[in-house]
Amino acid sequence: MSTAKINELIELLKLDPEAEVLDVACGKGEMLALLAERYGVSGVGVDISPFCVADTKQKLRERVPNTRIEILNMDGADYKSDKLFDLTMCIGASWIYKGHQGTLRALKSMTKAGGLIIVGEPFWIKEPEEAYLVADGHQRDEFGTHYTNVLAGKEEDLLPLYTVVSSQDDWDRFFD
Repeated sequence: MSTAKINELIELLKLDPEAEVLDVACGKGEMLALLAERYGVSGVGVDISPFCVADTKQKLRERVPNTRIEILNMDGADYKSDKLFDLTMCIGASWIYKGHQGTLRALKSMTKAGGLIIVGEPFWIKEPEEAYLVADGHQRDEFGTHYTNVLAGKEEDLLPLYTVVSSQDDWDRFFD
C-alpha cells in the first residue's frame, strides 16, 4: 500500500490516546509506529522473526521514545491476551490463522465490542492461470476476490467500514 493510502487509513481511525492496539505479524512495526506517533496509543506487536522484532523495537525507540507498545517475538497464532483491544490488525499474514476467514475470526475474538479490525489480504484480480499457480506455489482457492474478502467480514458479523486496494505501482514499490 502506498504511504498516502496508509496515512489516509490512519487518519480515518480516529483513535483515542488511551486506545490499545494489537498488530499480529507486525513486521518492522511501521503501522504501530505511525499509530503511536499520531494517536499515542499503547498495545502489543507480535512477530515470529527476531530480526523484525529488533527492527521494530529500534524504530519505536527512535520515533516514539516513550511508547507504551510491547513487542513480542513469537508466532502470532500462539499469542493470547486476557484483555481485548480497541484495534486489532493482521496485514498480509492471514496464513497465521489458516486464511482470511480464520484471521477475521481470531481478530474479532481479541477486539472489544465496537472496536476496529484491519486485515490486509491478497485477492485475485483475475482467475489465475495454472502455470502461474505452479510457478508461484499458490492454490487457486487460496485467495478470493476483493468482493469475497469483504463478504467474509460480513459472514463474521463484522461491518465493513472502509476498503483500500493496493495498485500495481504500490506492489512495484513494495520492497523499496
